[in-house]
Amino acid sequence: MEDINVKSEQFNEEKLAFLASIIESSDDAIIGKTLDGTILSWNMGAQKIYGYSANEVTGHSISILVPPGYPDDISQILKRIRQGQRIEHYETVRMRKDGKKIDISLTISPIKDSTGRIIGASTIARDITERKRAEEALRRAYDDLEMRVQERTSELSRTNEALRRERDKAQKYLDVAGVMVVIIGADQKVVLVNRKCCEILRYNEHEIIGKNWFETFLPERVRYEVEVVFTKLMAGEIEPVEFFENPVLTRSGKERMIAWHNTVLRDEAGNITSILSSGEDITERKRAEEERERWTAELARSNAELEQFAYVASHDLQEPLRMISGFTKLLERRYKGRLDRSADEFIAYIVDGAARMQRMIEDLLAYSRVGTRGKPFEPTNFEDIFDQAVANLMITIEENKAQVTHDPLPTVMADDSQVAQLLQNLISNGIKFRREEPPRVHVSARRKGNEWFFSVQDNGIGIAPEFFGSLFQLFQREHAANKYPGTGIGLAICRRIVERHGGRIWAESEVGKGSKFYFTIPVKK
Repeated sequence: MEDINVKSEQFNEEKLAFLASIIESSDDAIIGKTLDGTILSWNMGAQKIYGYSANEVTGHSISILVPPGYPDDISQILKRIRQGQRIEHYETVRMRKDGKKIDISLTISPIKDSTGRIIGASTIARDITERKRAEEALRRAYDDLEMRVQERTSELSRTNEALRRERDKAQKYLDVAGVMVVIIGADQKVVLVNRKCCEILRYNEHEIIGKNWFETFLPERVRYEVEVVFTKLMAGEIEPVEFFENPVLTRSGKERMIAWHNTVLRDEAGNITSILSSGEDITERKRAEEERERWTAELARSNAELEQFAYVASHDLQEPLRMISGFTKLLERRYKGRLDRSADEFIAYIVDGAARMQRMIEDLLAYSRVGTRGKPFEPTNFEDIFDQAVANLMITIEENKAQVTHDPLPTVMADDSQVAQLLQNLISNGIKFRREEPPRVHVSARRKGNEWFFSVQDNGIGIAPEFFGSLFQLFQREHAANKYPGTGIGLAICRRIVERHGGRIWAESEVGKGSKFYFTIPVKK
């Protein structure tokens, strides 16, 4: 009987050591704490992410990780834990020992004793800083496997029941992970899975354990490729890749795309015994990427059609219009005064209409080219842009005795030719829509957060409230063309230029008291 007990204890100790090695092999952070937030356990993954060693943080409040000036969300988290809630994939900002702020994804679960009473909280943390910097639709797979059992096992003479409880506790840590976890032995059979793996595959645990992973859970078309990688990992011929994507088969036969992070597990002699893989289901993300690619292709096709339209507008449409205008002017020169007054008026109407149509085509062409003929953004001094716009408008300024001034203007990342057109259009409007007194236009800028706010203010006739809704739409005019010439495209071009630069444009005005146009340009390095 004593031999049996010794062998049983030895088996359980080996099993516990195996599970502990799983946790210790993980690169993720696992933190155990009391219900008031005091840190009790701190694994190597936590030290790697936050920069603190276990000795530096044990006994301190978890709030030391909250950056100054950020809301302290610790109390609300612990409140939910006391209520028995489990918090999954909570994203927040934390601070490392060196003061660097990092984006963190947290999975927090209550820790219960054998009676079911909540005695603490287990936090699994992942550094998602790089994922935050990348395109949102291309998120990195969660490394939620960074788990660790922080239970002291000082007494080797613990009973079989105590060892079983330690083993079950390790399994619970695996089960709270937000990613699927699977351990595959050298014989390619599944040794261990967690709850998330069962949920994704739609199998019970006992239906997965002992099955050949490649023959049972991988589509035939990828089976050989993945098996070759596994064989090389087991032989130590290659290092585990950061992420490896392949589909898995669910019970229903449907495929789910998984992004894997692999770690080799070794025995005490250093020999590779199995592969531990944590995987995130990225099926929906892949679908979103495919949809985005489809829309990108559609946008490229649309832009190509827009380019073709621009060519037609600039050449094919303008050529017959020039003929109409030319022959009508010829009629005017040869027969003006020789026909009746009505004929002279009709000819004048045709000449004026052709000229206005020519301007509309040219403005429409300029509008279509904002998004297709733009130059790459580069540092652009708005002082120079202001000088260029004023120089282009010099005749208009002198004829109207206008005063155009500015405050100090910044350098921003922009397409210099487009922002010059933007500023010129707004200044020109401020002069055109004038009152009896000489026009005054003032340009200013101020930085607010990650944006530059520009304003162009005039003392003109102002804008009626009912026109604000359509102010930046094509061919929208508040006043008759014979009183204020133009095509009604200028502000639409301004809006398109600002939107291409990632900003916004709007106006404030009161009839008879002038207008103030605002636009923003993001601060870019």
